[in-house]
This record gives sequence, C-alpha cells and structure tokens, in this order.
Amino acid sequence: MTLKSLILFLSFAFVTGAPPSPDPLTTWPGFRGHDLSGVSPATKVPERWSQKDNVKWVAPIDGNGWSSPIVWNDTVYVTSAIGKKPFKQPSAGLFGNDYIAELREQGLSNEEVMKRVQARDSETPEEADELRYMLYALDARTGKIKWEREAIRTLPFRGRHRKNTYASETPFTDGERVYVSFGQNVGLFCYSMDGKLLWKKQWTQQPIYLDFGTASSPVVHDGRVLLLNDNETSSYITALDAKTGVEVWTTPRPAGGPLNSSWMTPLVWKHALRTEIVTTGHGLIVSYGLDGKELWRVGAMSQSTPSPSAWDGILYVGTGSQGDANRPFLAIKPGAAGDISLKPGTTSNEFITWMQPRVSGYTPSAIVHEGKAYLVHDTGILNVLDAKTGKPIYRARVGGGGHTFSASPVAFGSRVLFLTEEGVAFVLDTGTEYKEIARNDLGEMALASPAVAGNALYIRTQSKLYKIAR
Repeated sequence: MTLKSLILFLSFAFVTGAPPSPDPLTTWPGFRGHDLSGVSPATKVPERWSQKDNVKWVAPIDGNGWSSPIVWNDTVYVTSAIGKKPFKQPSAGLFGNDYIAELREQGLSNEEVMKRVQARDSETPEEADELRYMLYALDARTGKIKWEREAIRTLPFRGRHRKNTYASETPFTDGERVYVSFGQNVGLFCYSMDGKLLWKKQWTQQPIYLDFGTASSPVVHDGRVLLLNDNETSSYITALDAKTGVEVWTTPRPAGGPLNSSWMTPLVWKHALRTEIVTTGHGLIVSYGLDGKELWRVGAMSQSTPSPSAWDGILYVGTGSQGDANRPFLAIKPGAAGDISLKPGTTSNEFITWMQPRVSGYTPSAIVHEGKAYLVHDTGILNVLDAKTGKPIYRARVGGGGHTFSASPVAFGSRVLFLTEEGVAFVLDTGTEYKEIARNDLGEMALASPAVAGNALYIRTQSKLYKIAR
C-alpha cells in the first residue's frame, strides 16, 4: 500500500466511522475466529508443546468459564464467573441415558429418577449462590492482566449442567468495542477497548431445557450485534445497534418440538448474492436476511449445538446427537428461498448439494479446510469428507480412542488441532489419511475452543490460559 493510498484509507475510515479492518493473522475476534471458520492463516504455530515447552506464558483465570479467549492485536479478552461457593465440578465424557436406565431398573418413579439425575448432573442457583460475572483483558505479550471488569453481581437464573458454566458465551470485538454476553438470562455488556462500560442490555429471563444453562455467543456485523435466544418458552433472534444497544429488530423463532433450546452461535454468511444469518434449532436450519426476515429453512435436523461455517461460497451446517443416528451434515448453495428440506430418502436437491446423515458432532463444530470437512464427535470418532462432494475420505478415532471432545477444532497451515476434554491436543496432518503429528498434554480439563492469532495458540483449561508460541 502506498503512502497516498494509506492516507486515503485512513481518511475514509475517519469520515465514515468504519471500524478497523481486522488482520486475520493477528486477530481472533469471536467464537471460532473469523466468520466462525476456525481457520487461521498463521503458518508458524508450534506443533508440539507441553506445560513448559513452547509456552510463552500461562495466566491463572479466577472462577469458572468455558468461553473461548478472543484476541485483538496486543490484547486477549476472556470471561469468567466467580462464586462464593465451590462450583459443582465437571467430568469428561457424555452424560447419556445409562444412569437413567440403571435407576429405572431399581423400580424408581420417573419423578425420583429425574430428581437423582439432576442432583448428580445439575447445579441449582442456591448451590451456586451469588456470582460475579467478569471480563478480563490480558496483555498478549506477557499474560499480565491489563484490567478487569465486573459486569454484574447476581444470583444465576435457574441452574446449569455441571459440564456447562455460567460464562460459556465467547465475547466478540470489532476493534471498537468488546461485546460480552453471559446469555440473555444475565445480559449483554458493551465495553470500550480500554474497559469503559458503554451500554448494557437485559431481557426477560426464560427457562433452558433441563436447566442446562446457556452458551450461544454474540456476533457483530455491519454495526449490528446479533444474538440468538432459543429457550423453552419464547425463542427469538435479535439485532442491536452496536454503538447504543438499541434494538433494531427481533424475530420470534419457531417452536413446537420436545426440545426448543439451542446452544449454537449464528453464522453471518457472506456470498455473492447476499448476506444471510444462518441458525439451527427446533429441528430446523433457518436463514434470515439482515432485516430479520426468514429466507429459507431445512427440516429434519437434530439437537442444535454445533455452529455452521462457509467455504468457497458453500454453507456447511450440521446438528448432532449423543448416539450415531440423526447427525446430519449438509452443504448448501446460495440463493435458496422457502422450504428446501430434503424429500425422504434423498441426499440432495436444487440447493442442497449433498447430505451425510451420521457424521456431525454433538458438541464440537465442524471445520472445513483445504477442501476437506473435519467432523469430530464427542466420543472421538472423526469423519473427514470431501467438501465438494461429501464423499468420505477417511474415518478414525482421534488419538486411537479413549478420548472425548467438546472444543471445536482449529486449523493453521497444513495442520488441524483437536483438543480433548482432558486437555490433550492432537495435531493432525491435512492429508488423505489419518496422520498424527503430535499429541500435547496440558494436564487439565479443557472444553473451551482454542484461539489462533499472531502465530500463537491460546488454550484455556479449567483454571489457566496458555499462550503457545515459538
């Protein structure tokens, strides 16, 4: 860029008030980075590390939170919830129906079964007591805390599953402000980049399925903060003015299924025809225009936790389940309108280029990189597909088996990283067969998805934040 063009660019930004354009190499603005892709252009990220080797710094993070770190140039932002009492501790692995079946074999009533299940797996507000919902800004060079802010101090609404936290939503920054959500049952808090509270927004509290807690993260596009709130009574998607927090529009979401809550983060899908907001939930994929009006939908989907992404002009979206059935993953072309659901027994139509029925993760989102779609289930089964055709390339158990996954994978260069719930990171080659380059153990539980910025990895474990770099 010449000096003249640089001056013209800066003048335009000043006149229009446009936020600074993020550098994909040095920033990771929200959940799963740029455009929810999970992919970084970095090429010098370490492949191997330990709790000491290739660790630039490690910072203790008070409280509890599975939100991912975000990075804007020289600052790392992360959230947490701090309680007066010890939190009910998580454990790795799926919380399936085995325990329920065991209790029913004992002849217990359904009421008693649910009581015991919730006593084991859930934490009530009374057990948690009053919480401090926190935002931390850390120096990316040293790991030292630049500043911290208490967004709110309050008793949590309803409760949470013990594998979830009260700070699971990843914040977002557009370089002008930091948007911090603890779920719409607590609120959205907007800060300047140096920590001044600019505005906040709170909503009527709504119950979440089985009091699992919330997790959907905010996304910012074109001066609008987009938030999804799928719950058991009154679901909606809303857009707020990023400068003021004033509501621009709110669209009610369809309901009627046995499970109306979701935990996914919406994707702003930008393609040659238009820009869309893609969501899953209520057994559907639903896409909206930037005005909040529905554009198209796909039915016959399952539980909504993974988030979509786009690659080479195509949308990739799936929903999961704990078992092997009903885990659809689809590739969708731009330009759809109305109901484009597949007819029974089919795997493609005018806009759905392909569908695989049993490959999506239950919790982790898929990643599409170098022409391949990588989908890991919580149980560690990895399906790698040709992104253009949907044809399987290979299937394997990450690490050979015995590992479980909640974090979404990230990719850099010719590597894809999968982080287990036990804090072991498997680095795989992007070739046509399973090839493990390294396994790196941080020795502590990790459910937050990593961030990649400035040729460094930022990995959050249960009590620490690591910067991994050469």
